[in-house]
Amino acid sequence: MATYRARKGWKYDFQKNGMRFTKAGYPTREKARAEEAKSKSKAKLIRTDFISICELRLSDIQLNRSKKHYEENDRLFKNLIVRWATKREITRRDVEIYLNEVAEESKQKANKHLRLIRALFNFGLERDLVEVNPVKIKPFSYEPQPRYVPSLEDIQKVLLVASPIKRAYLLFLIHTAGRMREVNYLRWENVHEWYVILKTRKAKNSVLTERKVPINAVLKEVIAQIPKVNEWVFPNPDGKPMDYQRKLLKRLCKRAAVRYFSYHALRHFSASKMAEAGVPITDIQAVLGHTRPTTTDIYLRTLRPSLLEATKVLETL
Repeated sequence: MATYRARKGWKYDFQKNGMRFTKAGYPTREKARAEEAKSKSKAKLIRTDFISICELRLSDIQLNRSKKHYEENDRLFKNLIVRWATKREITRRDVEIYLNEVAEESKQKANKHLRLIRALFNFGLERDLVEVNPVKIKPFSYEPQPRYVPSLEDIQKVLLVASPIKRAYLLFLIHTAGRMREVNYLRWENVHEWYVILKTRKAKNSVLTERKVPINAVLKEVIAQIPKVNEWVFPNPDGKPMDYQRKLLKRLCKRAAVRYFSYHALRHFSASKMAEAGVPITDIQAVLGHTRPTTTDIYLRTLRPSLLEATKVLETL
């Protein structure tokens, strides 16, 4: 027991697994020894290096989260391993230096990396692989750029240059306001006369949730024209559900000579159109499948004609 009297009361001071643990200010030696014992019990029994923590975290993400989330963490960890793998202890200052470098490129990107690094160390804490989480850092403040939502005219131009099945796919996304994965994995058994059942989950092992989205007149015509090849509404040539096709939409936008927009932008477009028509936010929330109305509000922050009309009321005041 390395306890002794210090300037301010009794103090414990010991090293374990290459790390030093010390704290002063205890009124008695017995109290200092008791706190030292607690500190030692919390200290990890085997020192796990940073590379191992990253590998364990990636294995957990691969099992429980999306492929995209795995790839984001994998890229980040490879970068951090180059910087931190040989360090005995990673401090808050180490994290701040890295994040400040990223923030010079993009504060939004730096905040994303901040969340991922914090989650990495929390993962280590839960498994007694690290002593503390050094990421007690506030996010960078910045003015977010408004998300680009394509105009109806641009969407119509893209639809004109798309093949019949791709046009049907894009119209399905627009008229259900569905997520790509929900539409990609849609089975014919979930397409009914008046509604479709869209299913999603936030993580691989989370509860699968579903919602019913009404079929409007346009979507009814689209569904009637889709050939029933197998159980999937939109199968790949190999018979499996349609995969993510970012390059396809880039090619269509280029061919239509319009500014590129993502598949997810179509979801924002649908939400904005419903809001413009005066649909209550609670109904839009239900169609989009959002748990919280605050998430739906993010989709509606573009300047809409309905908002312009609302502000005109103030002109008489």
